[in-house]
Amino acid sequence: MHAEWHRAEPRPFVARAYGGVVIDDRRRVLLREPTNHFGGYCWTFAKGGADEGESPSDAALREVREETGWACEAIAEIDGWFVGTTSDTKFFLMAPLEDHGDFHHETASVRWASFEEAAELIAQTTVGGGRERDLAVLAAAAAMLSHPSGRVGAR
Repeated sequence: MHAEWHRAEPRPFVARAYGGVVIDDRRRVLLREPTNHFGGYCWTFAKGGADEGESPSDAALREVREETGWACEAIAEIDGWFVGTTSDTKFFLMAPLEDHGDFHHETASVRWASFEEAAELIAQTTVGGGRERDLAVLAAAAAMLSHPSGRVGAR
């Protein structure tokens, strides 16, 4: 694990965000392309802050739906917090349920990629902290799937 991008607990006084790593039954990862590569991100995971009273998993599910158009099921919490440039993020492993086909204007496009392709796409991000954080998230998701109890896929 990339120790500098992964922590057991979030940093104090840093914003918290929640996101999803969506993996289909073909072991492909769903990535989003931020509009105009906002913040230097070329391809990344859906994530964002929680609304008041919203649980972490519900916030992650909402962010995935808003930013990718996909309704999903949260399968498992990915261990720890992932350090970004503006927030510490808790990610959830998710399975896709339904593509609603619409996503927020903050997203230019979405695409499914193998883990290898996803790493190559994420590596295009120009902001080092975000790129390294997302690669650490991808590695953590892959490690969870390699565990005998790892399961994903549409229902």
